[in-house]
Amino acid sequence: MDINIVDILNTGVTGFAFLMLFLGYKLTSDVQSKIFEKRADEFPSVEMYKEWKSLVTSQLNNTRYFLVFSLIFFAGGLFLLLYQAESKIILAITPLDHAYAPLVHHQSETLKLSDTGRATLSVKDEHNISISYEKLLNRIQELTFTLEDQKLVTKDLVLINANNATDSGF
Repeated sequence: MDINIVDILNTGVTGFAFLMLFLGYKLTSDVQSKIFEKRADEFPSVEMYKEWKSLVTSQLNNTRYFLVFSLIFFAGGLFLLLYQAESKIILAITPLDHAYAPLVHHQSETLKLSDTGRATLSVKDEHNISISYEKLLNRIQELTFTLEDQKLVTKDLVLINANNATDSGF
């Protein structure tokens, strides 16, 4: 049986409790198999058999306590997984320009913004919300390049007009 302990522990408290339950089960089954291997006639004296029996009984009780504790821990972990507080977020993006509106992603789905640029969503602790301004940034970059080109053209036109003017002083 191949168990990836790291993946189980990545689930948090529940994974840790599951590993404790698994180890408790293995411990109990190992102890019980050793008990069943011994027969009463193998002991040299009755006192030794009674001492062995008391040790085995206390060992089984300890493993049962461990299993009960692990089960309680596991149930608590499951409860924590099921009961995660949910928060309501109202997202408002202004000014809203539909051509360059940002994309809002909640987990893997894209949220639709209303005409007023608002979206309401319910999130839990480990949910992702991402806002992408890629369209707007690309447009700003295009306009910046256009503005720089216009500045160069304007500079060239100024120089050409200055060189061609009769009153430029040259």
